Order: sequence, then structure tokens, then C-alpha cells
Amino acid sequence: MADTDSSYLLPSFLKSRARTRIVCTIGPATGTLPKIKRLIRAGMSVARLNLSHGSSADHDSYVEIVRQSSIEMGVAVGILADLPGPKYRVGEMSEPEITLTTGQSFTLQRTPCDGTVDRANVWPHGLNNDIKKGAPILIDEGSVELRVEDIDDEEILCRVTMGGVMKPNKAVTAPGNTTTVDYFTPETEEALAWVASSDVDFVGLSYVRDGGDVNRVRKQLAESGVTPQFVAKIEIQQAVDNLEEILVESDAVMVARGDLGVELPFERVPSVQKRIIRMANESGKPVITATQMMESMIESPSPTRAEVTDVYNAVRDGTDAIMLSAETSVGKHPFRSVQAMTKIAKRAEQYLEYSELADRRRDVASKGGLAVDDAIAHSAGVVAASLNAKSIIAFTESGSTAGRVASYRPRTPLLALTPDFSAGAKLALRWGVIPVTVDQYDEIQAMFHAASDLALETKIAKEGDVVVTVVGLPIGVPGTTNLLRVITLPEPIRHH
Repeated sequence: MADTDSSYLLPSFLKSRARTRIVCTIGPATGTLPKIKRLIRAGMSVARLNLSHGSSADHDSYVEIVRQSSIEMGVAVGILADLPGPKYRVGEMSEPEITLTTGQSFTLQRTPCDGTVDRANVWPHGLNNDIKKGAPILIDEGSVELRVEDIDDEEILCRVTMGGVMKPNKAVTAPGNTTTVDYFTPETEEALAWVASSDVDFVGLSYVRDGGDVNRVRKQLAESGVTPQFVAKIEIQQAVDNLEEILVESDAVMVARGDLGVELPFERVPSVQKRIIRMANESGKPVITATQMMESMIESPSPTRAEVTDVYNAVRDGTDAIMLSAETSVGKHPFRSVQAMTKIAKRAEQYLEYSELADRRRDVASKGGLAVDDAIAHSAGVVAASLNAKSIIAFTESGSTAGRVASYRPRTPLLALTPDFSAGAKLALRWGVIPVTVDQYDEIQAMFHAASDLALETKIAKEGDVVVTVVGLPIGVPGTTNLLRVITLPEPIRHH
């Protein structure tokens, strides 16, 4: 525990982190205890597992390592497991990479096989029902382009219109053709069974089409007694069209730009990204911006200037989190990628339009009258800014109070005091929240003393400074944010 400042579990490096959350995909490049700890120290808030790749044993090992690192370092880290969803993929290959040549014929078949230069399996079943002759098909977000020449129940005969490299288990997309496959493909069912028996905080729903898809997955996992938070990945036109209902049904959304840029003309992706971020901000739900953010750093030790600008602009637009995929799962420079993201995000945060982002949320939340908990959450940021408070300290058992305050993007640092270490992990996608595990308090004055002690012991503030506290009464009832108090440090000790 050498990293901690005091008796409170607050490692000193947490205070200098970016307030924008960083999601890192775990894989062979980072899947050991020392490497996970390095990612956490560099700025990782959420560890992502892509259940479309790797074995259950791999994923079990990653969960165990992340939880162990989190406890040993005293840092709440969330775990996000991405389901395959009703997404077509090529199967296994006879070689790690197979090069297809422009003009050659190529067959996609239902029957599993080791892919060759002539044919590959496509799974799950159903692509032949979703496309017509003449339709384009893209493999791996456009690495290879095909055109359909003939279709039967077993095979789709294609011509390669743009050659390239094909790798195992990569996505197969038919732009503009919504998949008719049931959301619960065999692969998705298998992944859900793993989630139900594992310990994850967030479940990423790939290829969500509408709110119904989210609801069905939520119900199925609830029947298994599992209640993670659901991150709907917006990656097809149908999801963009149904964004409002998806936001209602999900706990967070992801701008999954890889498939989105294949499903839509690529020039539309920036405006759609901005719209998704804005609507998520308005609804008070976290939003992750993902895919190719630092793609060049898979090989290169430094990002391109375009990538730096992309990350910077996503933060300025209001994203809660930014995500790394292959950069940290298989890349050569995983830790440098996270450090670079942290630097860019911190720079962008200096220029955030905080009041505009707060108004974005308040204007929507106040339609029909602002609820008490939202009024308190918004006011916490306003009061803290006007008094130049050193911190907003939110007491939160389920995480809802701190999450609500975060949705109003306060300029002042935000600490979430919770008696439950795992509640901190569930806050890991929330912009700017630093979770701290404390005792369970059953008296309000004990809470105020804890806030005062924490601020002074961790050197967030000094005597004479002001902190703003946010509490829900009665204590222990979730979703009752109804009290805001300003404390001038230290909180005086009450003598009986």
C-alpha cells in the first residue's frame, strides 16, 4: 500500500489521472498481473474482454488478474465483457493470415472449415437470407471487399472486388442489410453463460438493433441472478435510428466506429459520433468513444497527429470514456498508448465547456420539472465552482449519487465515498469520479467528519478550504440524493 496517501484507500496517482475514463482491451500483450498493474498506473479505469476472441479460460484468468490487481493497488477497476451479438464472422483459418487477390472468386460457406484462399466458413448461419445478388460484403471492416454473384442455402459465391488480408474470426458485414439473425446466436448464448458465472461489471452488447435487444439480454441475465450494467454498442444504421429507445433501456452506450464506418458511408461517422455523445450526455448515461483511436500505436511508439486530434476532439465533445482495442490487447506499445491517451485527455479537459455540458443535461432533465436528486447533483457543481471548493464528496452506496453528480460534469474534483469496493468498480465508466472505500456510516455527522478527514489526510484540501458534500437521506436508501452541505475544513468535533 505504499501508493496510498493515508488511512483512506486513495492511491496518490489517482489524483493526477485524466477525468475522462480509459478503457483498455486485455489480451496477450497485457494479460499478466504486473502488466495489468502497469495499465492501471498509466490510467486504465476499465478492463475490456472481447468474448469473440480467446477462450473462456483466458477470460477467467483475466478477470482474476484484474480483480487481484485492483485489490492490491486499492483502485476500483471495472470489467467490461463484450458479447459477440448477431454479428457475422469468418471462421478459423488454415493460416494466421490469408491474402485474397482482386478479381478472384471466393466462397463463404455455412459448414465449418479451416479457411483457405478459395473459401471460408461464415457464422452464425443466416447471411444468405440477409443479402441479394450484387450486394457488397466486407471482411474485417473493409480489409477485403467482395461482391455476391450467387447464393444458395449452403454457399455464397463471391468475386473479390478489392483484395487484402483475411484473418480468423473477423467481422463480415453487408452494408445496409440489417441482420435478421436472432440476437441470441449460439455464440452469444455461450458468452452470456460465461458472464452469468463470472464477475464482470459491464456487458457490451454488440450489434444492438433496438431497445428490445437490450431488454431481452437484461432479462436473461437477471434470471441467472446477475445484474451488470449494459453498454449498447451503436454500430449499425438501425441502432442509430433507434438511439433514443436504446438509451432508455441501456446503462451506457459505445460509439463503435469500426463497424459504424462500414455500415454507414465513412464521411457520416463524425456527425453520428457527435450526435450519440450529445444524446448520451443529455440522458445522463456514460458514452465510450471507441475504435482506431490510437491504431498506429499497435506498431509505432507514438500516435499520428490525426489520432491525437481525434482523441482530443472526442473529449471536448463530451465523451465519458475513450477506448483502446488492439493497441493494448496485441500491440507493441500498450503502456505508451495509455500514457499518450491520458496526456491528450488531460489537455482537452483544460478547455472543456463545463457549463455548456452541465446545461446539456439539465435542459433535458428539467423537462416537466427537475427532480430533487438532479437538482442537488447539478447544484453541487454550481456551488463548488462559485465557492472555489477543492472537492465535491458524494456519499454513495449503489453509485447512483456520484453518477448523477458526474453527469453534470462538475469542474471540481469529484470523490465517491462508498462502503462497497465493488460499487467503485461500477462507477469506473463515470467521467471524473474517484471512488474511495470507507466505513459504513449510520449517522450523518459521521459522514461529514469522514469527508473532512479524507480531504485533509489525502491533501486534496487544507484547513480553511471548502468542500461540498452530497448525501442521500435516509442513509442506505439508494436513489435519494437530497442533501447538499458545504464544509469549511476541518469539520468541528461535536462534544456531548
